[in-house]
Amino acid sequence: MEIHAAISKIESYASTEQGNKVEIIERPNGGISIVMAEGKLEGNRSKDVSISAVHDVIKQIAENVPDGAASKKVLSKVQKKYQDKVSINLSILSCDLQSNTIVITKNNITPVLIYDSGQSRCLPMDEDAEKMRFSSVVYQFEFQLGQTFVLFSEGVMKAGANTNNPIDICSSAGAVFDEENSEPNVQEVADFILKQAITHDSGQPKDDMTVVVLRVSPSTSTEIRRESVCFPID
Repeated sequence: MEIHAAISKIESYASTEQGNKVEIIERPNGGISIVMAEGKLEGNRSKDVSISAVHDVIKQIAENVPDGAASKKVLSKVQKKYQDKVSINLSILSCDLQSNTIVITKNNITPVLIYDSGQSRCLPMDEDAEKMRFSSVVYQFEFQLGQTFVLFSEGVMKAGANTNNPIDICSSAGAVFDEENSEPNVQEVADFILKQAITHDSGQPKDDMTVVVLRVSPSTSTEIRRESVCFPID
């Protein structure tokens, strides 16, 4: 099997500071983790909070701390430092080769899309948002070929809310798999969903938007590992 992953993101329209941070790392016992954070300090986007949280989680994972414990420790640190002045959405999407599972760790109610066996569904996130603020929920799934997992930032989930054109994120995301063409690759999935969200915000994102996609795919004959980055510069 192979793990394919892609990230697509865009800053909010006319923004001077980006509040979303996302990084991808290799796990010490095999596999990868994608860590995404959205920090807001006293109602404003805070790049520093997001970067610090992501780097702290990465450090914990590198020391072989389980995702749930790593998230809890970092959220506790954020709470102690900023108290009620900060809100942060912290999500970790991992392919853990030690347990042969996909692990999703979140402290927020933004849904997760799962595509499997020709059908898409959204992971129910009906927990109390306030209780989850500095605590995380962990979901674990055994490897299955073709499984695709999609994480969204809050900006994607709330696209169109201010223009009377709210996005139905699970329906919009699931639509990318309903095409008659062959199954899209992970980058195509991420780009499709991001473009849908931007369209619902009339082409001017009201908040930073990030889409993370991870898929378990059949092995190819190559043993080469690949990473690709496209980073626009003004």
